[in-house]
Order: sequence, then structure tokens, then C-alpha cells
Amino acid sequence: MDYEQASFRGTETNELIGERLAISDCSQVTDGAAVVFLASQKLIKELGKDVKDVPIVKGYGHRTAPMLFDKKIRESEDNKYILPWTRQTVVDAYNRAGLTVDDIDVFETHDCFTTSEYAAISAFGITEPGKEYEAVESERISFYGDKPINPSGGLIGCGHPVGASGARMFLDLYKQVTGTAGTYQVRKKNGEYPQNAMMLNIGGTATTNYVFIVGSVQ
Repeated sequence: MDYEQASFRGTETNELIGERLAISDCSQVTDGAAVVFLASQKLIKELGKDVKDVPIVKGYGHRTAPMLFDKKIRESEDNKYILPWTRQTVVDAYNRAGLTVDDIDVFETHDCFTTSEYAAISAFGITEPGKEYEAVESERISFYGDKPINPSGGLIGCGHPVGASGARMFLDLYKQVTGTAGTYQVRKKNGEYPQNAMMLNIGGTATTNYVFIVGSVQ
């Protein structure tokens, strides 16, 4: 049904609101809340849990870009990435975790607009910039693909309670690697739960960029 609606861009029921963006390309602002508790290994042991059974934050990245859009354009004009600051945030997280895109089993990204998810494909390293369409057409980023993005439904499917969206994505990473994601649980080809999951949260036109990698302990 959503696919059918999206195919009617520019019609009375799916009006264009920003050049090629239509209503179905935009997330809806909603109410919502999410909480994430971080604990030290010491506290986990005190709670009577095995450290090996609790997912950990393996890597993170945080970068900011210029606030003014015109300045962003000038800074990125010689870069192959549309959002170079976003890409570097992802690279920082990979480097801190000692991982690459090949190690990530599932992704959650800030699809405030469909274009945001599209740009995230190359930022994650799934394809080279300009080749994002290949990941879409080959269904690599679909629920059953090898690099699924937003199995939760993302901001467009779940709604976008703004300040809570990043925490919700972080929670979804936890659910995926612990096998508690329910009907949107991703499984690898061997049937196992994802070992590593990555999230990208952005604010404004990528003025702020946050990336986390959450994974199980081996």
C-alpha cells in the first residue's frame, strides 16, 4: 500500500512539496519517548548478569558541519560525498570499533526524508557515492538483503518524535543484536542474529552527525 501511494507522486493524494519530494517522502512528526541505559561492566556483574550476554557500544562518531547551507555547499563542492561530515562520522565509528562495513549486519538511519536514507547508503560505505541506486535496485538494503536498512520502518514508518528518534534507533540496535526485535527481527543467512548493528542520526541538514555501533561480545 505504501509503495502504491509512493508511485503517485505529484498527484492530489501525494502532492509534491519540495521539487521532487512528495508527502510520502517525508517523515511525520509524532509524540514518542525512548530511554537507553548504559552500564559499566562492574554494574552488570553486580546485577548478576554475564557481561558476555550484554551488547556493548563498539564504536561511535560525532561531527558537526557549518550551520549555514551556503557554507556547507562551499565546503563540500570538491568532495565526492554529498555530506562529507556524515561520511567522516561513520569512518570515525568504524575506526574506533576496528570494524568495516563488511562487519555490519543491519543499519538504522535517520530517514527524515527518503533522500536522507539515500545519502546514508554511500555514507555507510555500502556503495560508492553516485552508486546508491545499485543497492536499492539489487535489494541489498531490503529486509532480506545482506545490508538491511531500517527494518523497524525508520522515521517514515515509525514517526519522528524528533529528540527521541536517535534513542529509538539505538534501542533498535540493541533489539537486533539480542534477537528481541520481534516481527522485524533480522537474521543472517545462517539464521543467527546480527552480531553488529550501526545507526546514523543527523540533525538539520547534517549539521550534527552521530553514529553508534552496537554489537554482541564474542
